[in-house]
Amino acid sequence: MNKSDSITELAKVLATFQGEIKNLSNTATNPYYKSKYAPLNDVLNLVRPLLSENGLSVVQAASGGGENIVVTTTLIHESGEWMEFPSLVLKSDKATAQGAGSAITYARRYALSAVLGILSEDDDDGNNSEPTVENR
Repeated sequence: MNKSDSITELAKVLATFQGEIKNLSNTATNPYYKSKYAPLNDVLNLVRPLLSENGLSVVQAASGGGENIVVTTTLIHESGEWMEFPSLVLKSDKATAQGAGSAITYARRYALSAVLGILSEDDDDGNNSEPTVENR
């Protein structure tokens, strides 16, 4: 993780922010896994006012080309202090603009939720990433 020389003020307001924020309601369904999650727009609509009230902002930059999509998330405090988190790299399922857009949205939602300490999907304890008995 990269950060400014000091993150004293940022750390204080991030603690306050995390005490105020609530996890989201899962309003969308993943058609493949049948799991529920909160879409990126719901995450942003929840966190933006509280970020602003605490002097915080988030910048998410997307890059990459071809198969890999890279999203880098930076948390910034009004004092000028900042923390840049390790980039999330995802493979796009399609080499199209729609495939890239989908991967960017997915990466932004996961990275933002992780950075801010909120849950925006059902917790399946990693079960969907494991092969099922039928697939072994």
